[in-house]
Amino acid sequence: MADGGRTWDGVRQDDDVRLAAAGRSSSGLWARCGCGRESTINPALWIAQGLGRQAVETLENRLRCLCGARRARLEVRPLAETPTGGAGGIYIFR
Repeated sequence: MADGGRTWDGVRQDDDVRLAAAGRSSSGLWARCGCGRESTINPALWIAQGLGRQAVETLENRLRCLCGARRARLEVRPLAETPTGGAGGIYIFR
């Protein structure tokens, strides 16, 4: 976007969304692969490593999908907007 934001399915996400925002009780961190698979990601491991101030975009290459993809798009979503069912298969690699 021209204003520096990113959009996923009509939901605007600022480029500077930090991992710590995903650790809040009102939101969750989700990964979406190009194959269509979605999975919830627990940010606690990365936050414990001191990565809470990292932009979520910089952590996308640390994910692996069952389809073989070595990257998945990360999204911080309010808990009310998280999908129900059909999720899983994307994992933190490092």
